Amino acid sequence: MIRLMYEAYSGLKAVIRAAAFRDDWERHLNLSASGFLRSFSAALFVLPVFWFILQGTTRLFTELSPGFENSYTGSDFTIDLLRIWLVFPVLTALLTRIAGVKHRFVHWVILHNWTVLFLFLLQGLIFLFYLAGLSDASMTYGLLTSGYLIFRFFLHARIAVTALHLPAGIGIVMGLIPVIVDFAIIELTR
Repeated sequence: MIRLMYEAYSGLKAVIRAAAFRDDWERHLNLSASGFLRSFSAALFVLPVFWFILQGTTRLFTELSPGFENSYTGSDFTIDLLRIWLVFPVLTALLTRIAGVKHRFVHWVILHNWTVLFLFLLQGLIFLFYLAGLSDASMTYGLLTSGYLIFRFFLHARIAVTALHLPAGIGIVMGLIPVIVDFAIIELTR
């Protein structure tokens, strides 16, 4: 477990360095086949944060919309986990092949997996402030639907440009395609 915690720490450090336009992000990642597989352990760290976010979301919508009934089920939770951790690698395999950078597939997936953990931790922090009474419901909702969402788009685009070593325009499009597909899957499964 300590090894996984160190790997998560290094992965988060790589995400921050990549987002900050630092060229040394790769030295913080294990880019081997075992590092590829271990990057999916980010899901273990995401699970409790995801549960916390779901609790915060229920409370937030209950406060914003009196009479709100949570219809999120265990199968929704399972679908979300599959969507988050399985759709991206499959889509990435296709996108990297189309763009002619399939040799960068592992880099992108590993960096993406740690990026997902980073984004969940950030969203969890927003809910922590809300649930602790340090921000109100409307402020939290605004932060989640504007600030966080814009940052999420930026980070996914930045990670793609960084991991794939593509020109900015192509890399940004490559980074945003999975996010758009993710939104489409959410809409189709709800």
